[in-house]
Amino acid sequence: MFAQPTRWIVSVSRCARAYILAALRRDVQRFARHRFASKVVEQALALCPEEEQESLALEVLARPSTVVALACHSFGVNVVRELLQVPAVSQQVQLLLAKSSGRVRRDKFGSELVRQLGMGKQQPKQVWNFTTHGLGPAEHAVYEAAVVRFVAVGA
Repeated sequence: MFAQPTRWIVSVSRCARAYILAALRRDVQRFARHRFASKVVEQALALCPEEEQESLALEVLARPSTVVALACHSFGVNVVRELLQVPAVSQQVQLLLAKSSGRVRRDKFGSELVRQLGMGKQQPKQVWNFTTHGLGPAEHAVYEAAVVRFVAVGA
């Protein structure tokens, strides 16, 4: 029914592309959430030369909270997917998503993104293992006795 999206941003002149990118940079956070403008942002991040991709990506990352907000938005989540493909900022985007993974997981669009990235489940907290951390059975017994005394005094 609908035609496949074209790679028009690659076929325009360098001057026209610079004009388009300048317009996007004016309010990239708003455009990344817009139903149609987000497609332009996605194409720019995916198809423009590397230095133009990086400059636009850095504009999106100017406010760190933007990445999380976009990940929780119906159109913005696709922009975040493209940000993850830009080598210069991919690691930073993953870090921002990991830091706010609780909020992102609770969102309809964010939870799908987190699942696709393999960040769906939190790592279990590591339990202190005395035998692997250099304490033998005797030291472990002394430690447990000290903990029991501490708890008894504090209670």
